Amino acid sequence: MESKGYLPKGHVEILPCMAAFAVVVETGSFVEASAKIGVTASAISKQISKLENMLSLRLIDRTTRSLKVNAEGEQIYKYCKLVLESSANIFRIKDRLVDTPQGLVRMGVPKSLYATCSKLIPGFLSAFRDVNVQLVCGEKFDFVTDSIDVGIIVTDKPPEGMVARRLFVVDFVLCASSSYISNSGVISHPDELAMHSCIPFIGDLDKQYWKFRSADKHCEVPIPGRYLSDCPEAALTATVAGVGISCLPLCLAIDALRSNQLTMILPEWSYRGALQGTAWIVYQPGQLVSKRIKVLVDYVMSELVALSNAWLLQ
Repeated sequence: MESKGYLPKGHVEILPCMAAFAVVVETGSFVEASAKIGVTASAISKQISKLENMLSLRLIDRTTRSLKVNAEGEQIYKYCKLVLESSANIFRIKDRLVDTPQGLVRMGVPKSLYATCSKLIPGFLSAFRDVNVQLVCGEKFDFVTDSIDVGIIVTDKPPEGMVARRLFVVDFVLCASSSYISNSGVISHPDELAMHSCIPFIGDLDKQYWKFRSADKHCEVPIPGRYLSDCPEAALTATVAGVGISCLPLCLAIDALRSNQLTMILPEWSYRGALQGTAWIVYQPGQLVSKRIKVLVDYVMSELVALSNAWLLQ
């Protein structure tokens, strides 16, 4: 079996000569072949001679007025023709890849935005039926080692060397169900959270703090609670069920707030934490970004910006 490693140098150098030979056979003339390839007839002649020398075979019997492909040349031509056909096929594939988005896109999304982004993917898959998506959840990604094509990150400063397009500010809201408020009482200051059942969704329960800021004050409150999950959707479900008070991304809590399943608490205080900031959609730079990545970026960005504008109207 032949080695699948790098080809010998001579095997690579012979390729242009093979292509030239195939064109000469098909046109029957060095002059016509030179016109098709865009080089001089003498250059074509040199390529044919080089091919013959590399193979130690005469392929064409030629005089000053005519040329004829001999028996050896006929056999070699069959393989040289494949070089031309492969070249043509590469450009056909290129046209299909450029014009029609297709293939796999791996998209990384932080936990706080995972539920929102996951709702967009079915619509994208319906619109672009030749594109497949893998949605990966996590807070930090290495785009190369993790094979991430597109990522959504929350940061005040997007990474250098990447294309970063701004989406929206990720706001958090403090909220609880009406039943919890009825049973536990109304809260007038963040310090009172220390006396309530709270539902943090990330971090170590023993070291969990929530930071808040008002127009002229700020405070940091230790958060007690009977239930801790690293999944924000789990925190949302528990909050709606009346387990306690949670601080959730607005994009996750908005439907429950609109349907009055949840009520905002302390709206004059804003949550300030590591997960709060500006969301960006980022991907590798370059003029040759694949069509499948471009259409996913444009689709997700359009949908998320539209959703965030709707949240601002509330």
